Amino acid sequence: MNIPQGYKQTEFGPIPLDWELCTFKDVLATFSSGATPYRGIPEYYNGDVRWISSGELNYNHIYDTLEHISQQAVRNTNLRIHKPGTFLMAITGLEAEGTRGRCAFVGAPSATNQSCLAINGTDKMCAEYLFWFYRMWGQYLAFKYCQGTKQQSYTADIVKKLPIYGPKDITEQKAIAEALSDVDGLIAALDKKIAKKRLLKQGAMQQLLTGKKRLPGFTDEWETIRLGDWATMNSGGTPTSSVPEYYNGHIPFLSISDITEAGKYINKTEKTITEKGLNNSSARMFPAGTIMYAMYASLGKCSIANIELSCSQAILGITPKCRITPEYLYYYLSFIEEDVKDMGQTGTQSNLSKQIVQDFMVKLPSDIKEQQAIATILSDMDKEIADLEAQRDKYRLLKSGMMQKLLTGQIRLVKQQAKIIPLGVEVPVVREIPVATHIIAGHIVNRSHKSRGWGRTKLQKSLHLIGYCAQLNLGNEYIRNTAGPDDQQLMNYIDQKFRQYRHVNKVCEKLPDGKTHYSYTPTPMIQDVEMAYEKYPKELREQIDALIDKLNTLDLAGAEILSTLYAVWNNRIIKQEQITDDLLIADFYAWSTHKADFEEARVRKALNYMRDNNIIPVGWGKYIDKR
Repeated sequence: MNIPQGYKQTEFGPIPLDWELCTFKDVLATFSSGATPYRGIPEYYNGDVRWISSGELNYNHIYDTLEHISQQAVRNTNLRIHKPGTFLMAITGLEAEGTRGRCAFVGAPSATNQSCLAINGTDKMCAEYLFWFYRMWGQYLAFKYCQGTKQQSYTADIVKKLPIYGPKDITEQKAIAEALSDVDGLIAALDKKIAKKRLLKQGAMQQLLTGKKRLPGFTDEWETIRLGDWATMNSGGTPTSSVPEYYNGHIPFLSISDITEAGKYINKTEKTITEKGLNNSSARMFPAGTIMYAMYASLGKCSIANIELSCSQAILGITPKCRITPEYLYYYLSFIEEDVKDMGQTGTQSNLSKQIVQDFMVKLPSDIKEQQAIATILSDMDKEIADLEAQRDKYRLLKSGMMQKLLTGQIRLVKQQAKIIPLGVEVPVVREIPVATHIIAGHIVNRSHKSRGWGRTKLQKSLHLIGYCAQLNLGNEYIRNTAGPDDQQLMNYIDQKFRQYRHVNKVCEKLPDGKTHYSYTPTPMIQDVEMAYEKYPKELREQIDALIDKLNTLDLAGAEILSTLYAVWNNRIIKQEQITDDLLIADFYAWSTHKADFEEARVRKALNYMRDNNIIPVGWGKYIDKR
């Protein structure tokens, strides 16, 4: 990797020459873990001393705790009371729950249990900078340095040896921490405002949907009706998953997860089925305007279909008759969601039946216009909340970008001690890879990480096909390699971005044959990528998602065959050479000796699959050759 002038390489990436790379022990102090007082002595608990566990560390200031202990417990257990501003990091905890890698500040004097390590700043490094450094790199450090077999964890000695970097000037450290804390403050203020608006909406629903508060101009009586008398209802059906031809068609297929994520309106679905899948199952079509109601899992959640779709048997399609509007019924069903959970039939999991929903008693205005007016008020409140959430999400993206720039020295907040050339300045010998590459790669991981044959190779084949099919400039320079089009510099760039932004975890696994397998799984921060992805035009997203869904049905070998066939076919178009199936097959086997592992019948079937699914090259992109 070419390092820009004024920077030096570290395991975290390039940092300015005048920044210091050292260990925690070199610049920090204390490293004190806590303990758990003996549970057999009741007098040790429910006292006046705050007592923090690692589960409470959530990148926050902790002012109150889930448990309190007594002064006697502090004395007899030799616990230390930490002052406000002390940095806390989780040193034990389940990886699946994301506990290790979390941190927080002591907000009010507190002790901790043994799952927390308290660290204090020094005149070499302030705790505020440590907090932000660890927010960016905590998961990475935990994954790399924690030890153990059953439950990996830190010890104080391991933590002292952890690498850390930063400005030598503590003034610059504080400036970085202050800038990031300011953005965090804006986000927290918006979170509070959103919570307040949600409470106001809940209060408005309580008043408007029960008739306790009437809108001006409406005086007609309200009535209570049985829902089954005023709406038609049918549940859906799921085509058997053992028949691939039933899926990845043009018919949207709604599942419970789509309802929980959609909000008020459903405009798209995660899955699709074919006409064959629809006709050979109990699935049925529901028109736009149907209320899709969850009867299993997320009991009582609902959305209004904005498109014609089918759905699983876990969902009930409710079509209101002329005397009730879908919007009013949507808000009423949302309002009684918590009450509905108590009506569910119990078994392996609580669920509703069509009969139970038909027997719902719904209170509503007899005047349709009053129903519409109530729905409009609540819809306006929803829009206000959505606008605030969008504003908050923009600040989150801004914070993510600021962390990357400030915590790597790409942006400096105080006078530099040495001349620094910003990383954004192009170095002639360094390839320029657009940010779209990181976004598309992250979206692929989020959508494909559970697919067959998932790993680094399948991610690269997916990137190749999506880039060429959608005609996206991803900064790629593919060459011929064993498994198909290959660009390791591009993949290394993606790995670096995944690590820096913590959107994706890269997992290394040693296989029985001695080889190393790399795979990728999304973290909760992948939502940053998805928000950026949503900015792309709808038509482009639909094209990309449709191709990802097709690739997800293929195993690794299938993805390799498809990617290589696309490359040889596209190469012939670029060079204006003759194209026949026999020539494409010959080019495929000439790609590398490894291709002989695939039977010709399977390769020809893949060619037919490409034509049937319109995965046909047009000669766009660079010719792929040996280097």
